[in-house]
Amino acid sequence: MRWSILLLSLFIVGMLSACGQREAFISAWAPIGPQPTILPSVTPETPTMVSTPLIAVMEPVRPTPTPSLVDLAERIDTYLRDLTVQGRFRGAVLVATGGRILVARGYGLANVERDLPNTAQTRFRVASISKPITALAIMQLQVAGKLTVGESVCRYLPDCPPGWQSITLAHLLSHTAGIPNYTDFTDFEQVERLPVTPTQLVARFRNLPLDFVPGSAYRYSNSNYVVLGLVIEAVSGQSYADYVRDNIFIPAGMINSGYDSGDASALNGTVGYLGPDNKRAIPIDTSNLYSAGGLYSTVEDLYRFVQALNSGQLLPAAELSQMYTPNRNNYGYGWKIEERNGRRVIYHPGFISGAVTHLAYYPDSQSVIVVLSNMERTNADAIAAEIGSWLP
Repeated sequence: MRWSILLLSLFIVGMLSACGQREAFISAWAPIGPQPTILPSVTPETPTMVSTPLIAVMEPVRPTPTPSLVDLAERIDTYLRDLTVQGRFRGAVLVATGGRILVARGYGLANVERDLPNTAQTRFRVASISKPITALAIMQLQVAGKLTVGESVCRYLPDCPPGWQSITLAHLLSHTAGIPNYTDFTDFEQVERLPVTPTQLVARFRNLPLDFVPGSAYRYSNSNYVVLGLVIEAVSGQSYADYVRDNIFIPAGMINSGYDSGDASALNGTVGYLGPDNKRAIPIDTSNLYSAGGLYSTVEDLYRFVQALNSGQLLPAAELSQMYTPNRNNYGYGWKIEERNGRRVIYHPGFISGAVTHLAYYPDSQSVIVVLSNMERTNADAIAAEIGSWLP
């Protein structure tokens, strides 16, 4: 069968010189990486990533883009360019709805000293967006029959502290375990620049009393997801980095994602800044975050992640439903689930030194918003919420 496809290309006049960006481009298709088009089942076959059109609307059947979506793409891009000029944003954003990518581009510089612009392929530390990925790994292992989330964590960890016997994997996943959050400790800033092993990391909190009886309250704690990382390693027989690479990143086609072992070398030059004055943020060694926040990715790859997850490629529907079911404080397994503007949104924010992130999925409209910033003072949550309010 033949399909007649007309490409409508519009150029937005002017270059945003302050951000080192090329002029925006609108196409009837939505290229990602080297692909001429991107569909939920299509991923690149080569790790080589090239420059892509900056704004795109994908229409796989209709001969021309929907005018309203082109207008929406322009509105989003203008909003982000204005924020960049105002010194309130630098990073990359991808916005998609109903399988159509509206915006996939970078804003500002990834590295000022090297005059390296942010793009849709720029690697950022994703901070706590690591948690949905860690939670997915746990659920995959349950599907494989290697663990059960309702069981005590001590069933899967050797040398488990006696005080953790009543903590289940479900408690850890939903932040209802009661383990104190080690990143809140007063001495964390003294050690955050130094490399650490997962075992040494857990030693910081393993012998402390619990904040509350497991299951009786909610308190967000990075400690929970560090412990889950150890469970993944103990049950799978692989390192955390190898497990998520082999079972999540590769199957989803996430060729620009991985575990940042700590020194930021995997980021291909991306630097974290405090604000628009280009002062560098504290160079935290992300081994201190491990499976709670140690991953890096791109806006394109995180879109692939959401597509693969919700298509059933990475997890059966029953287990995915468990992840998306809110517990205390509307937190599921690695995701927050809330109502915004009368619509359900499943999301997770992230924040560490030099990186602010937000990943949101609106199931009713099949919309995805990814905001990754290498400027610490960026309000990624507000940016994602504003764009989300404009989506159809």
